[in-house]
Amino acid sequence: MTTNNKVTMIFSFLSGTIFAIGLIVSQMVNPEKVLSFLRLFNGWDPSLGLVMGGGISVAMPVFFYVKLRKNEGKSALNNEPFDLPTATKITPKLVIGSLLFGIGWGMVGFCPAPALVTALAGYTDSILFVVAMLAGFWLQAMLVKN
Repeated sequence: MTTNNKVTMIFSFLSGTIFAIGLIVSQMVNPEKVLSFLRLFNGWDPSLGLVMGGGISVAMPVFFYVKLRKNEGKSALNNEPFDLPTATKITPKLVIGSLLFGIGWGMVGFCPAPALVTALAGYTDSILFVVAMLAGFWLQAMLVKN
C-alpha cells in the first residue's frame, strides 16, 4: 500500500467515525426521531432539519472548492484524481429509486448510514433492515445484469 493510499484510508476512517458520531449525537439513529420529523401533521419535530442544514452548510463549500480545483486541472490533496459524479439528467430510474428510498425511509425511519451504525451496535431491527437492504442491492444488480 502506498503512502497516499494509507493517508486516504486514515482520513476515510476518521471521516466515517466522525459521521457515525454525528448520527448518534443528532439522534438520526433513532427511527422514532426520524419518523417524528417526517410526520408533518402529527407531532412534527423539525430538529433534524437543523441537522441537515448543518451538514449542507459544511459540505457545500467543500464541494464547490473541489469542483473549482478540478476545473483548474488540479488533483486532490493526496495527488489522486477527483472522482465526481458526471450524471446531470433526471431519469425515470432516478425518480423511481428516489421514491423507493423515501418510502422505505418513511416506513421504518432508517436510511442506510444510521442503519449500519445501529446494526453494528447489535440492534435486531437494524440488522434486519441491513439484510433487506443488501438483498435489494443484490436484486438490483441482477436486474441490471439481465
